[in-house]
Amino acid sequence: MLKTEDNELLTRTGPGTPMGEMFRRYWIPVLKSDELLSDGEPKRIKILGEDLLAFRDTDGKVGLVDEKCPHRGTSLSLGNNSGCGLTCIYHGWKFNTQGECIDLPSEPKDSKLKKGIHLKAYETTEKNGIVWGYLGPKEHQPPFPDFYWMNLADSRLVSERVWQECNYLQVMENDLDYVHAAFLHKALQKQNIKDGLLSSKLGINPDHPLVKNPPVKQAVETTSYGKRCIAVGSEDETTDVFMEIHYIFPFYTYPPRMKGEDGMWHAFIPRDDHSTWSWDVQFAHYSEIDAEAQRERRGILVDEQFRKLNNMMNNYKQNRELMTYANYSGIEGIANQDHAVTETMGPIVDRSREHLGTSDLPIIQMRRMLLDNVKAHMREEPTIRLQDSPLGKLYSCGLTGPKGRKWSEVIPLDGEFVYKDGSFTEETEGPHSYEKV
Repeated sequence: MLKTEDNELLTRTGPGTPMGEMFRRYWIPVLKSDELLSDGEPKRIKILGEDLLAFRDTDGKVGLVDEKCPHRGTSLSLGNNSGCGLTCIYHGWKFNTQGECIDLPSEPKDSKLKKGIHLKAYETTEKNGIVWGYLGPKEHQPPFPDFYWMNLADSRLVSERVWQECNYLQVMENDLDYVHAAFLHKALQKQNIKDGLLSSKLGINPDHPLVKNPPVKQAVETTSYGKRCIAVGSEDETTDVFMEIHYIFPFYTYPPRMKGEDGMWHAFIPRDDHSTWSWDVQFAHYSEIDAEAQRERRGILVDEQFRKLNNMMNNYKQNRELMTYANYSGIEGIANQDHAVTETMGPIVDRSREHLGTSDLPIIQMRRMLLDNVKAHMREEPTIRLQDSPLGKLYSCGLTGPKGRKWSEVIPLDGEFVYKDGSFTEETEGPHSYEKV
């Protein structure tokens, strides 16, 4: 259970809100590089409740600017992108990628008005085929994060973004929830799944550690980058399985993967309070990734606005016959399964009415970290600095070990990720009460 006022604080992310202003202090994936062509069509993009426009100029530079012309408010998405600038079709005002007004043909040639005109523009950079933006104050701009997958060849990566119809927090909570995989993502029969893949479009094989025994024993460890969430399950009579999820503050995750499986990185960026840009980067560690197979198993089909074709309006194409012989949910596409359960919660969950159990420990700890940091931000105190962690070494990799071994022995935290004030750990196994969370 979460207090109503805390739920409001966590879920409201528009301009001027404490959470929205804190999120602006971190780098945000905006759109894929191949969505922007030099002198091509500008692309509308809403982030943190703000209507923005992305375009690539004649020289290949990317601009991330206010969608509205500062003259009379016309949308610059209709503008002419050419000659190293974006020109409004209403009165010809032209702006470069830095938001500088470089032509003002509707005014006298000797007019000084141009010097005072500036289109709001944000810092951008491109990495691994993704355009990133920094929307916060320049004096607080952090170094660009160096995630593990950014150091892999492009042939080992496949990335997707999709418009998800609910608040970012319930999407992110789903990613930290180990136990849901044993139900929502369960395939009812053993399948021949390609090497490296976690699942098929039906779901995860019933003998996979995430499915065959819901990991009721969990631990959450505070780290320099956020939280490491551990789950322990049984492999067989002599062996246990030790899995990990990395929550990287404030809105990135590495979901659980076993050794030998392709990895996945997520970013959950508030589009506005009622929708989220969900980013997936799947990566193969040592060989080219099977991009087609990865996209098929996730099953996300989108329109030109990146909204899902399988959605609440058609019940995610749920087939109840599948539930009798094929998979637990009756929904094809492992990502569609996640979207179905998070979106049907409603745009924003009322967490004052929920009933949490022992399996919700990672979610509880993530909420506490978000609340602690946003309240620190409100007091103008520092929040978690990702530059303090060697993120290039971090990804999820589950291991097996003999029964009776402690998780901290089998899958220890790298010393470089230890929280500077000592890594706090909370464990759960058995009944607990979280009514005051």
